[in-house]
Amino acid sequence: MGKFYRILIITLKFLCLVFIAWFAVYFLLGDRFSIYFTDRVFASWFPQILVFLTAASIYALFILAIKSSRKKWQNILLFIGGFFFALIPFVTYHGYFQYQCEFWNDEIKSEKTLYINSLNQNETVKVVNSFCTNEESEIKTDTVFSKKFTPYFELNDEVKIKKAEKSDWTVFR
Repeated sequence: MGKFYRILIITLKFLCLVFIAWFAVYFLLGDRFSIYFTDRVFASWFPQILVFLTAASIYALFILAIKSSRKKWQNILLFIGGFFFALIPFVTYHGYFQYQCEFWNDEIKSEKTLYINSLNQNETVKVVNSFCTNEESEIKTDTVFSKKFTPYFELNDEVKIKKAEKSDWTVFR
């Protein structure tokens, strides 16, 4: 039982660190990656889910640091301190990130498929109209190359369309 318990604790700590790192990468470097959720409703909820998972992970790391071999006041400080450190993701998201016009606050108003690759139906070129949800902003229009690589994720990269004589792309009507 002791070995199983140690493996479980190490796995929990690793998962907590993964969620914390995911939070940092998503909000600080996320615009450099072109991976998006295909489900637009889930995509709008994902930042809040990630903030909660990060806060729970921080608190779990503090709780896992509580040991019976420590003095009682040290364990109480870990318990209370963990709660305050777990507030950091909520404060940073709701105090700063929520009010930024970045990709996590973009809501797609409409998208229109222009071209489909005849060799791979998962590759399309579309025009995406989006706007920032936290302020009354103009609708921004982007032409993107989209490639679905699972039913849940797609890669989107901005493109400029040029006419070619011979290609595998067909006009979508």
